[in-house]
Amino acid sequence: MPTMTELVKSLLVTIAVALVLPLNAADAASRGAKELLQYVPADTPYVLASTEPLPDKLADKFEPTVDEVLLAYQRIIRYSMSEELVKLSAEEDGAEKAEQLQGVVDEVLGLMSVQGIRDAGISRDDGFVFFGNGLLPVLRVELSDPAAFSRTIARVEDKVGQKLSVGEVKGETYRYFDLEKIHLIIATLDDQAVVTALPPEFDEQQLAVALGIKKPRKSLAKSKELRAIAKEHGFSDYFTGFVNNERIASAFIGEPQGLNQDLLDLLEYDASELSPTCKTEFMGLAGIAPRMVFGYQTMNDRYLESELVVEMRKDIASGLATLPAPVPGLGQDHGGLVSFGLSLNPLALRQFYEARLDAMEADPYECDKLAAMQIGVAAGREVLNKPVPPVVYGFRGFLAIVDDIQGMDFASEQPPESVDGSFLFAIENAQDLVTMAAMMDPQIAALNLLPDGNPVKLEMAQLAEVAEEAFAALSESAMSVAVGEGAENKAARLLDAEIAEPAPLFSMSMDTARYYGFIGDAMMMADPDEGEEEMPLAVRSALRDVMTLMGSLYKRMRLDVTLTDTGVVMSSRLTLAD
Repeated sequence: MPTMTELVKSLLVTIAVALVLPLNAADAASRGAKELLQYVPADTPYVLASTEPLPDKLADKFEPTVDEVLLAYQRIIRYSMSEELVKLSAEEDGAEKAEQLQGVVDEVLGLMSVQGIRDAGISRDDGFVFFGNGLLPVLRVELSDPAAFSRTIARVEDKVGQKLSVGEVKGETYRYFDLEKIHLIIATLDDQAVVTALPPEFDEQQLAVALGIKKPRKSLAKSKELRAIAKEHGFSDYFTGFVNNERIASAFIGEPQGLNQDLLDLLEYDASELSPTCKTEFMGLAGIAPRMVFGYQTMNDRYLESELVVEMRKDIASGLATLPAPVPGLGQDHGGLVSFGLSLNPLALRQFYEARLDAMEADPYECDKLAAMQIGVAAGREVLNKPVPPVVYGFRGFLAIVDDIQGMDFASEQPPESVDGSFLFAIENAQDLVTMAAMMDPQIAALNLLPDGNPVKLEMAQLAEVAEEAFAALSESAMSVAVGEGAENKAARLLDAEIAEPAPLFSMSMDTARYYGFIGDAMMMADPDEGEEEMPLAVRSALRDVMTLMGSLYKRMRLDVTLTDTGVVMSSRLTLAD
């Protein structure tokens, strides 16, 4: 049975949810929020920053749904806490404790609404930045009303019946509570809320640095690294960030300084146990993907466009860029329920893999901790020496489009009664593949498919169960099959669909409302994994409502993954509901 203190601590996590979820949902920020970057060290290993307010029309569209989503999460938390309240009430003198805990629950959940956040002193125009002061996480949020924020904390303290501990550093006070080996600190400084986690052993100087009372000598505002990323990728100030893998690795492998050194000393981590060779080679591995950057390029009341780029070492990126292949229709939004597909040139993949093995043989890893990786070179050579049917190297990709599904019922596990959709299989010398299949299946031979693009009707019992009509068509480099309404035209059009440039490695688009509806229905019917308790109906219902609400906000979603000379690029577009 959790203690009263443990229950209260778990509820404090809810405060973070109440604060962060609306910020993430609306990505709101004030026009003066760029000043937040002066608190971020230029060498921070990670940062997420929102320093520009959303367009009012978009914020107005988001807020009602955010409110309803938060209400659904309130139901989940209330249900979870209700069992603990019943147990607490059953204990000796537990009624009073249960009443006190109920007051804490009510107070905290009161924050989980748009109005609750505003009443706590945070408006939708307030910016935020989440970053690493060294390895330690820091969240700074602008406050439209610092006094209201302090009153909110005081009300929670009153309900708990226990004040947070108070400390002072450089003439500034802060609140904190002890989570065993770490202090979670909440401070109000310069009309900003600062939340961070620090070891209790840190002295006044270390606290001042972590809280930003002592600003970094060189900040992210001065270095302009974030601005350079935004300019290169077309990111807006609504939301931009990066994770620098090399900086993170160097904290553990190189010569840590400042707060990192103090933190690792407390953790009794000693990088000197690694040999110079291991340090060099581990840093080399981090350099394969030195940085990940992300941000929104467009945010308006019609659609949101964002991009995540995993920057790769030049030779790796150039090799990966050869892997995608041209596939008709891949990289387009075909409407309907969902479409997805991928492209791949198997010969290019083989050549890339072979080049990596060559590199590891020419310059083998000498660090003992990477011995297994080096031994894997021989196994890789064995894989390459195995014979591969020539037809495999002709593969180029596929595209599946589901326009509609009717009659499927998760509750009764009923399969679909009808399906409208199409499928394209791209391969060099597609006629040879059909000829091989015809030798094994008389039905395929009877179709007499020719690479002329003309649709041929499919008479197959398996397809007749879910579609009234089905057609196939063949070109020199692809075969298409379509079922359901308009199948004949779909089969022909798919072969002639536009080929994206550059070719994506993977692409997907979907009707977001129907997708979230399917997920919600699946949650209602999901059986627990072995050894796990079944999720209560009330919780499943609330989660389904969250899915439904998300589906009501977005109309369509599209995701493309491309491989470029820079690295891996994941682009997404969310079209908002009217």
